[in-house]
Amino acid sequence: MSRFVMVSFLFMGWAFYEVSGGADFEPPQRPDTVEIAKAPLVSTYQVTAASLVTKPVIQPILQPVDQPLRTDASRPERPRADPELRSRVALAQIATLGESSFDYGLTETSPPTGDASVQLASLSGGLTSLTGSEIISDAAVAPILPLEPVIDLRHVTASRVNMREGPGTLYPVVNKLSRNAAVEVLDDSGTGWLRLRVVDDAQIGWIAASLISQKRP
Repeated sequence: MSRFVMVSFLFMGWAFYEVSGGADFEPPQRPDTVEIAKAPLVSTYQVTAASLVTKPVIQPILQPVDQPLRTDASRPERPRADPELRSRVALAQIATLGESSFDYGLTETSPPTGDASVQLASLSGGLTSLTGSEIISDAAVAPILPLEPVIDLRHVTASRVNMREGPGTLYPVVNKLSRNAAVEVLDDSGTGWLRLRVVDDAQIGWIAASLISQKRP
């Protein structure tokens, strides 16, 4: 193995020697260094006395404009009220109301028909005669019955289940029910456990919802 390694290194050295040129190899010459002249930086911006002085900003001056004042003489005059015209209009309205009330008094009234009774109130008595009257309805008022709560009755679907004190297997067993035992659902907590009441002995406890039948539609 060591001989093979030595032969490999010798072969690689000979190959590198031949590739690089052998006896005709000439090393490259270094280029001459070029000195770069550093020119001094000259600022193109020249500071003058005029550039240091801020230029004033000229703003226009607004002159107040005199507006003409309105006087009472320039306003149009309103027409004066005519007292005679007002009196004529008032007399015409009174005459119109008198004719309408006279025509209303001459209208004929038909006598009441059937069992209906009509009470007439005079202008002197007003509506005092109607205050003491009592309105009696013959229609009997039906009593409003309270709605009975809907009972959710179900049954046990497993062969034998344990009823516990709380919603979980950590609670102690209070009763054991067999298949088709009738129960009433009191509360559904949504955790997979139902709070039930046994129909036979009114025992209350918790049973897993998967062991109870579905709710009837």
